[in-house]
Amino acid sequence: MQSFTILVIDDELSFLRTIKRILIQEGFSNVLTETNPQNVLNIINNNKVDLILLDISFPDFNGITLLENIFLTHPHIPVIMITAHDSYSLAFKAIQIGAYDYIVKPPDTNRLLLTIKRALEHRLLLVEKETYNSDILLPVFPDNFSNIISNNLTVFKIFRMIEVFAPTNETILLTGETGTGKDLIAKKIHDLSPRANGPFVTVNIASITPSLFESELFGHEKGSFTGADKFRIGYFESADQGTIFLDEIGELSMEMQGKLLRVIQYNEIFRVGSTSPIKLNLRIIAATNKDLISSIKSNDFRADLYYRLNRASIKMPPLRNRLQDIPLLVSYFISLANKKFDKSVSGINDEILLLLQSYNFPGNIRELENLIFKAVAETNNNEMISTLELPQTLFSFETKNNSVELISIDQAVSKHVKNIVNYFNGDTTRAAITLGVSERTVQRKLKNFNP
Repeated sequence: MQSFTILVIDDELSFLRTIKRILIQEGFSNVLTETNPQNVLNIINNNKVDLILLDISFPDFNGITLLENIFLTHPHIPVIMITAHDSYSLAFKAIQIGAYDYIVKPPDTNRLLLTIKRALEHRLLLVEKETYNSDILLPVFPDNFSNIISNNLTVFKIFRMIEVFAPTNETILLTGETGTGKDLIAKKIHDLSPRANGPFVTVNIASITPSLFESELFGHEKGSFTGADKFRIGYFESADQGTIFLDEIGELSMEMQGKLLRVIQYNEIFRVGSTSPIKLNLRIIAATNKDLISSIKSNDFRADLYYRLNRASIKMPPLRNRLQDIPLLVSYFISLANKKFDKSVSGINDEILLLLQSYNFPGNIRELENLIFKAVAETNNNEMISTLELPQTLFSFETKNNSVELISIDQAVSKHVKNIVNYFNGDTTRAAITLGVSERTVQRKLKNFNP
């Protein structure tokens, strides 16, 4: 076994002795232990540490604060948090900050060792990436995520969070702009959970008629209101033993927010027209493109419901922050569109691909999909996509004083290429690979760039 140094930080000496014994028996000979969290950064600075096991709470110190400091100064060292059974919310917060995973006291030995080995594999990938100084080296992720198209480190971190959150029963809040793929992430959480064989029920809150809201969500008894000519099961009851995905939760009325809060608190519903509670066993995943904190301040969203929903949260990045994913997504959508329209469009030319990467995409991935499907439908077989209709007003760059610099589409594309080349310190080859175009195209755009 490759020699690794593992640092274990906990204020319980008996726990440290137990963990050290388990690790040494497994073949990890370099195990450091520490009871005082104040000494940790000094230990890391003076030792080659490959992995950290960190208690989430100390009598006079916050493990989350220490995690933040470790992540800021040594971001490539994976940290596994150690938590008690009643500290799941803190563990999830740690994952969001950058912790690799968490284990619960007393740890299951098999899970502990498996988590450690996976974290060390992750560490080796980061070291390899750093050795080759390549931002285009793809990390290796499980086949579980093969249907999510990405080469973006933020998305890879979301994969890691899904792996941690999915096995739990915690309510999860997905945030992000419209079209960023929150529904895909919700389904992936369900598919990787113990509820995978149960139903996955999607509810678009914004699409439900307000007068029928309670009936749609909770069902109704026959004759409970005008038009209720038969008994009906609602969305929640349909999701029993599975997962219910409440999309656009920010559109929920204050009255229904109170009723949803009760469902979460007591795991039961009342059908409209009935006084008998129905016990449910389901998981709730909610999503919103709204800033719910602002909605709370304006009295449009209940704070108590927000904190119930936000037991764990995942924020989806907008497409404009995932530029290296655009070539991958374009290729994927072309293949889907070819199948749908029974066509054989061969691809997309470099100029149009660069144009897409210079665009702000207010509609995100959904907008890109629609653009590509329309372009494939209008392109002849065996030809490449060579035209797209995009709003010229969304090709702009912010200047240092936050004003908007309005420039032509050609200049926007050239400026985008210049920015990518600068990111790679003038390496046009790496810029071309990241942009998904030829190096000749990159060089031509640089010649056309007029700052």
